[in-house]
Amino acid sequence: MFKSSMLIPHEKLKNWIKVFWFLEGEGNGNLTGCQKIIPDGCATVFIVLDGKINFSLYKNGEMTRGIYVHPPVMKSYISYISDDSYFIDIQLNPSVFYKLFNIAVDELIDTMYTLEDLSINFDSSFLERIYNCKHDKTKVYNELNNFLINLFNKSDFNKNESLCDINKLYKDGNLDAFFKSQNLSVRQIERNLKKTTGLTPKFLSRIGRFYSVLDYIKFREHDTKFKELAKEQNFSNHSHFIREFKSLTEATPENFLNINSNFPQYQGLCNLRQFSKY
Repeated sequence: MFKSSMLIPHEKLKNWIKVFWFLEGEGNGNLTGCQKIIPDGCATVFIVLDGKINFSLYKNGEMTRGIYVHPPVMKSYISYISDDSYFIDIQLNPSVFYKLFNIAVDELIDTMYTLEDLSINFDSSFLERIYNCKHDKTKVYNELNNFLINLFNKSDFNKNESLCDINKLYKDGNLDAFFKSQNLSVRQIERNLKKTTGLTPKFLSRIGRFYSVLDYIKFREHDTKFKELAKEQNFSNHSHFIREFKSLTEATPENFLNINSNFPQYQGLCNLRQFSKY
């Protein structure tokens, strides 16, 4: 019913954007499917091109064609998506949303926002350009890259040490190394990170490790050994690994493999160590 895929952005955007996630319905709008959304740790720019979408976790979660801001997902939930839906989720790396728009992410609570809600000014023709070439993913991909490269250039957006440290924590989940890299008290670090990402350092670390686990399962599924994986990812023991996985997916790792078609993010997961061939 749905085709899910993720594309790595242009090299110039790699410090700012994690992925472009595409979900495309293959129906005519007569059916609505239930899909499980899992935590991602990202504030995202969410583009709906077709169909009707209801992210049940959020106030104002019902969406039609338009551009929205999606707060970081901290727990799994059910979404209701018509089978003709087509959306693109631009997953910004942690703290990038705050740096780009100067909006505290911890104030984005349980609501899907329109750009107007947050007084964010985008080129009004952007949505139309994406919509007009929606059947050609290469053209859509290029439109996204060109628009975002220009947006970041206009904002004079440059990486800094703090942003790099946060991205590193998100990617490798090494909480101890992150705290050691900061010249602030634990309380100051937690307060700053909550403001810029909407998350605590511990939760961001958990999400980073969780996606390393998903990457392992997705691309080495033919030889998945969960006890070895728990050790490789520095869980205290196998039981700790199962509890953590279940807290983020509401499924054990073994059960997840049997029902993973219900998780469109997992279905579209790309190997983040490689760049798109587009």
